[in-house]
Amino acid sequence: MLEQFHYFYEKLRPERSAELAAAFDITPCGISVVLCDMALSRRYARAALACEKVTSETVIRQMSRLLSLAMQRFDIPAQAVKSVGAAAGTHITALLESALTPTGLFLPPETEIYLLPYISAGIGGRFTAALLTLPEGDFAAADIGAAVCTAVKRGDSLKCAAFPLSGAFDCSALTFGMPAENGAIVSVYSKKDGGLCYSVCGDIDAVGIAPCAAAEAAVLMLRRGTLDAFGILTDRDKFTIGEEIFLTQEDVRALQTDKARCAAALELMRREAEPSARTFLSGEPLAEDGMGALLDIGAVPHELAGAAFCRNAAEQGVINFVVSEKCRQTAHELVMSAEDITHGLLPEFDEMYIKNLEF
Repeated sequence: MLEQFHYFYEKLRPERSAELAAAFDITPCGISVVLCDMALSRRYARAALACEKVTSETVIRQMSRLLSLAMQRFDIPAQAVKSVGAAAGTHITALLESALTPTGLFLPPETEIYLLPYISAGIGGRFTAALLTLPEGDFAAADIGAAVCTAVKRGDSLKCAAFPLSGAFDCSALTFGMPAENGAIVSVYSKKDGGLCYSVCGDIDAVGIAPCAAAEAAVLMLRRGTLDAFGILTDRDKFTIGEEIFLTQEDVRALQTDKARCAAALELMRREAEPSARTFLSGEPLAEDGMGALLDIGAVPHELAGAAFCRNAAEQGVINFVVSEKCRQTAHELVMSAEDITHGLLPEFDEMYIKNLEF
């Protein structure tokens, strides 16, 4: 991951009301906040902190800093923020439950704070948020980031599991890794003459590479023969993409590990689901053309090629949660009905992981 943290700001609407909600999505590598206009029922602005480790010791300071900078950038008074919602991993949520206050975010004391409930010690509130975006009925769903979290709903049964990844798919283990924000290389492809091309989010100078583009680069290397099936760079020690941004042998190993772990987790999820159930995937490696690359390298089983997918379902889920009392009730019912079956799946997961290591 890039050593220098970055802030990103985006104003989505020219006007707003005086009733806003702040929806935080907290990952181990950064935080985003969407400022939602509750009176007009739409997003007003978004800000993100990327490439900075988020821990239980730093999270409140980072949330406060990000929100304050966003409110200053978009000229939002503290009195306009009526409520705050946040989704995070289990240990971060447990800390926020006891330590996060409106005044700690430099907001009026009467500001409401809502935290997404977590499913288990290994399945946090971010996955709960992602599940809140799904339609009613049976489904299979997964969120790919620091871990692959999966859920299968069959009638009244909701079975969930979580398997940790090595950091390629959340960008933390890539030398130039960053999320798909402005400045990130989000697509890598070949011209007809064999030359290498890439596109950058925001159409500005490249700063780093997003997981979706790293997966595309692996596909290109495999097709060119510069990467073999065992994950070894055959004629160099790095793959240069441009602007002194490259993938190293260590980056490729992280990609190889995460693709094998992801494939095993998704195959186990697929087996649990009803054949007719719809499948939904989310996560950083699915941004831009990432779904095709994950299929090509074997991170997503080809049986799931028709799945619906997006970059970040959790962000929208937090918005739903903070602005709707009905959605908050649904979230708590969902958590109470969920069963974490990770432990029982581990022996088969380990076997499938080994079988999926080759590209």
